[in-house]
Formats: sequence, C-alpha cells, structure tokens
Amino acid sequence: MSSRDELRFLLEDLGVYPGSLVYLHTSFRRVSYIDLGPTDFIEGLLEHIGSEGTLVMPCFSWHLDKQNRPWVGYRMYFETRPEFDVVNTAANIGVIPETFRNLPQAKRSLNYWWSVASVGPLTDILTGGQHLVEHPYGPGSTFELLREHDVIILGLGVTLNTTSLAFVPDYHLGNHSVLTEDLQSGVVIDEVGQRHETKSYWVLPNAVQQVKPEVVFQRSERLRSDLRRVDRNKTVQFAYHYRVYHEEAMRLGREAREKGMPHPWLEEYRPS
Repeated sequence: MSSRDELRFLLEDLGVYPGSLVYLHTSFRRVSYIDLGPTDFIEGLLEHIGSEGTLVMPCFSWHLDKQNRPWVGYRMYFETRPEFDVVNTAANIGVIPETFRNLPQAKRSLNYWWSVASVGPLTDILTGGQHLVEHPYGPGSTFELLREHDVIILGLGVTLNTTSLAFVPDYHLGNHSVLTEDLQSGVVIDEVGQRHETKSYWVLPNAVQQVKPEVVFQRSERLRSDLRRVDRNKTVQFAYHYRVYHEEAMRLGREAREKGMPHPWLEEYRPS
C-alpha cells in the first residue's frame, strides 16, 4: 500500500470524505510514519477532499519562542506587537501550515492574530476581509464562518485540547473575560505591501494557556459519540463535527452559569 493510500484510508476512517470542509491541526513529526513529505502530505489531503472540498489550516505567526510551549511565544507577540506581513511573515506553528500557505492556489487571510490559509471553493468567504473584523470569534470572523459552514475539525498528531475555535462558544454565551477590555492595534501588510492598522479585541495570554476544550469531550456523551479516533501508538488522530462540539459546549456553559460556575473549559482560567 502506498503512503498516499495510507493517508486516504486514515481520512476515511476518521469520517473525512470528498466535499468536506476541513480545518486541520497537525504535528508533522508525529505523523511522519505515513512517510510523506509536507507537500505530498498536503496534496494527498487535497486530492482526498476533491475540488468540492475546502481545506483550511491555521497560519498563525505568534509562536515567537520555539524552545518553549506555544503560549510563551503568544505572550511575547502580545507584548511586542510585531508587524504581520501576509506574504513574508512565516506561519511559525509548523512545517505543514507554512508549506500550505505558500502553495500557489492558497489564500492567506489578512488577520493580525488568527491568519489562516485555505484552498477550495469556500476560500474567499473564509479568508476575505479579516483585517476589518473586530471580534476574533464574532460575526464575519473566520472561526464563526467555519462554524456556520459545519466544519470538520481534524487533528493529526495533536490532542483534543488543540482547536482554534475554543472560544467561539464564549462569544455566543457573552463571556468577554478572555479578551482585552478595549480594541488593540496591530499592523498588517497586505499582498501588495500596503500597511493597515487593524483594531480588534485580543485574547489574553492566560486564556490561551489555560483553556481546556478537552473537558467538553469528557462531559458530553453525545460529543464522544460523534468523535472519530484512529490513534497509532502514541500518535493521536481524531475528527469531529464542530457543530456538535459547539452545541454541547453551549449546553454545558449555560448549565455552569446557572450554578454560578465558570464555563467548563475555563475552570482553570485566571484572568491576568
């Protein structure tokens, strides 16, 4: 069996089929057993979902300290506020996102914090106008648009705590404690070199460090039933419909609020 076939069978086992909208989190080192280079790996994904599918990946640039956990670099980015160049600033969260955003057919969103890259028919909808969005999880944001289009969250070599959409339920539940109180400035440079000073709410570093989406899986039988896992040795591989996660997070969040408790995925969170 070829490596491409191995990837295809894995995706089928995880419930990812042609025509899917997929948001991928991955650790290339942990899926190296498939024996595909970054470009071949991405091409295999795109081939599998086909021309009617859309593949999206996080292409964040805030992981400034590669020797430490991601939230350390996040805090550095938060404090130093470097300019973000959509063409020249690397997606420093992994070799797969960096390779993906450099594909000729990929489009990367102009977003100071939460830039994503996309290939497929939903690309313009998901990436367009992001420098104008003030709330990273509110109307018009990539993450809210992914929710509206029934995205599949695909994790290959990462844990269930890995999801860029973790705070979307907080927006819908009216929880603002994970964000700065005021709009913050971040400079972005577009494809033709034009500078834009964006204004948006920023997620606080402590929230990035302490959020635990996996708790929603632990407390929801329905979500666990939707979850597909095909782990290999110590490599975690999963997929689930974000719609189900969101509905269960909303239910658990409302129940917690009625009891005067924090949202379950933020029980360890202490605002800075």
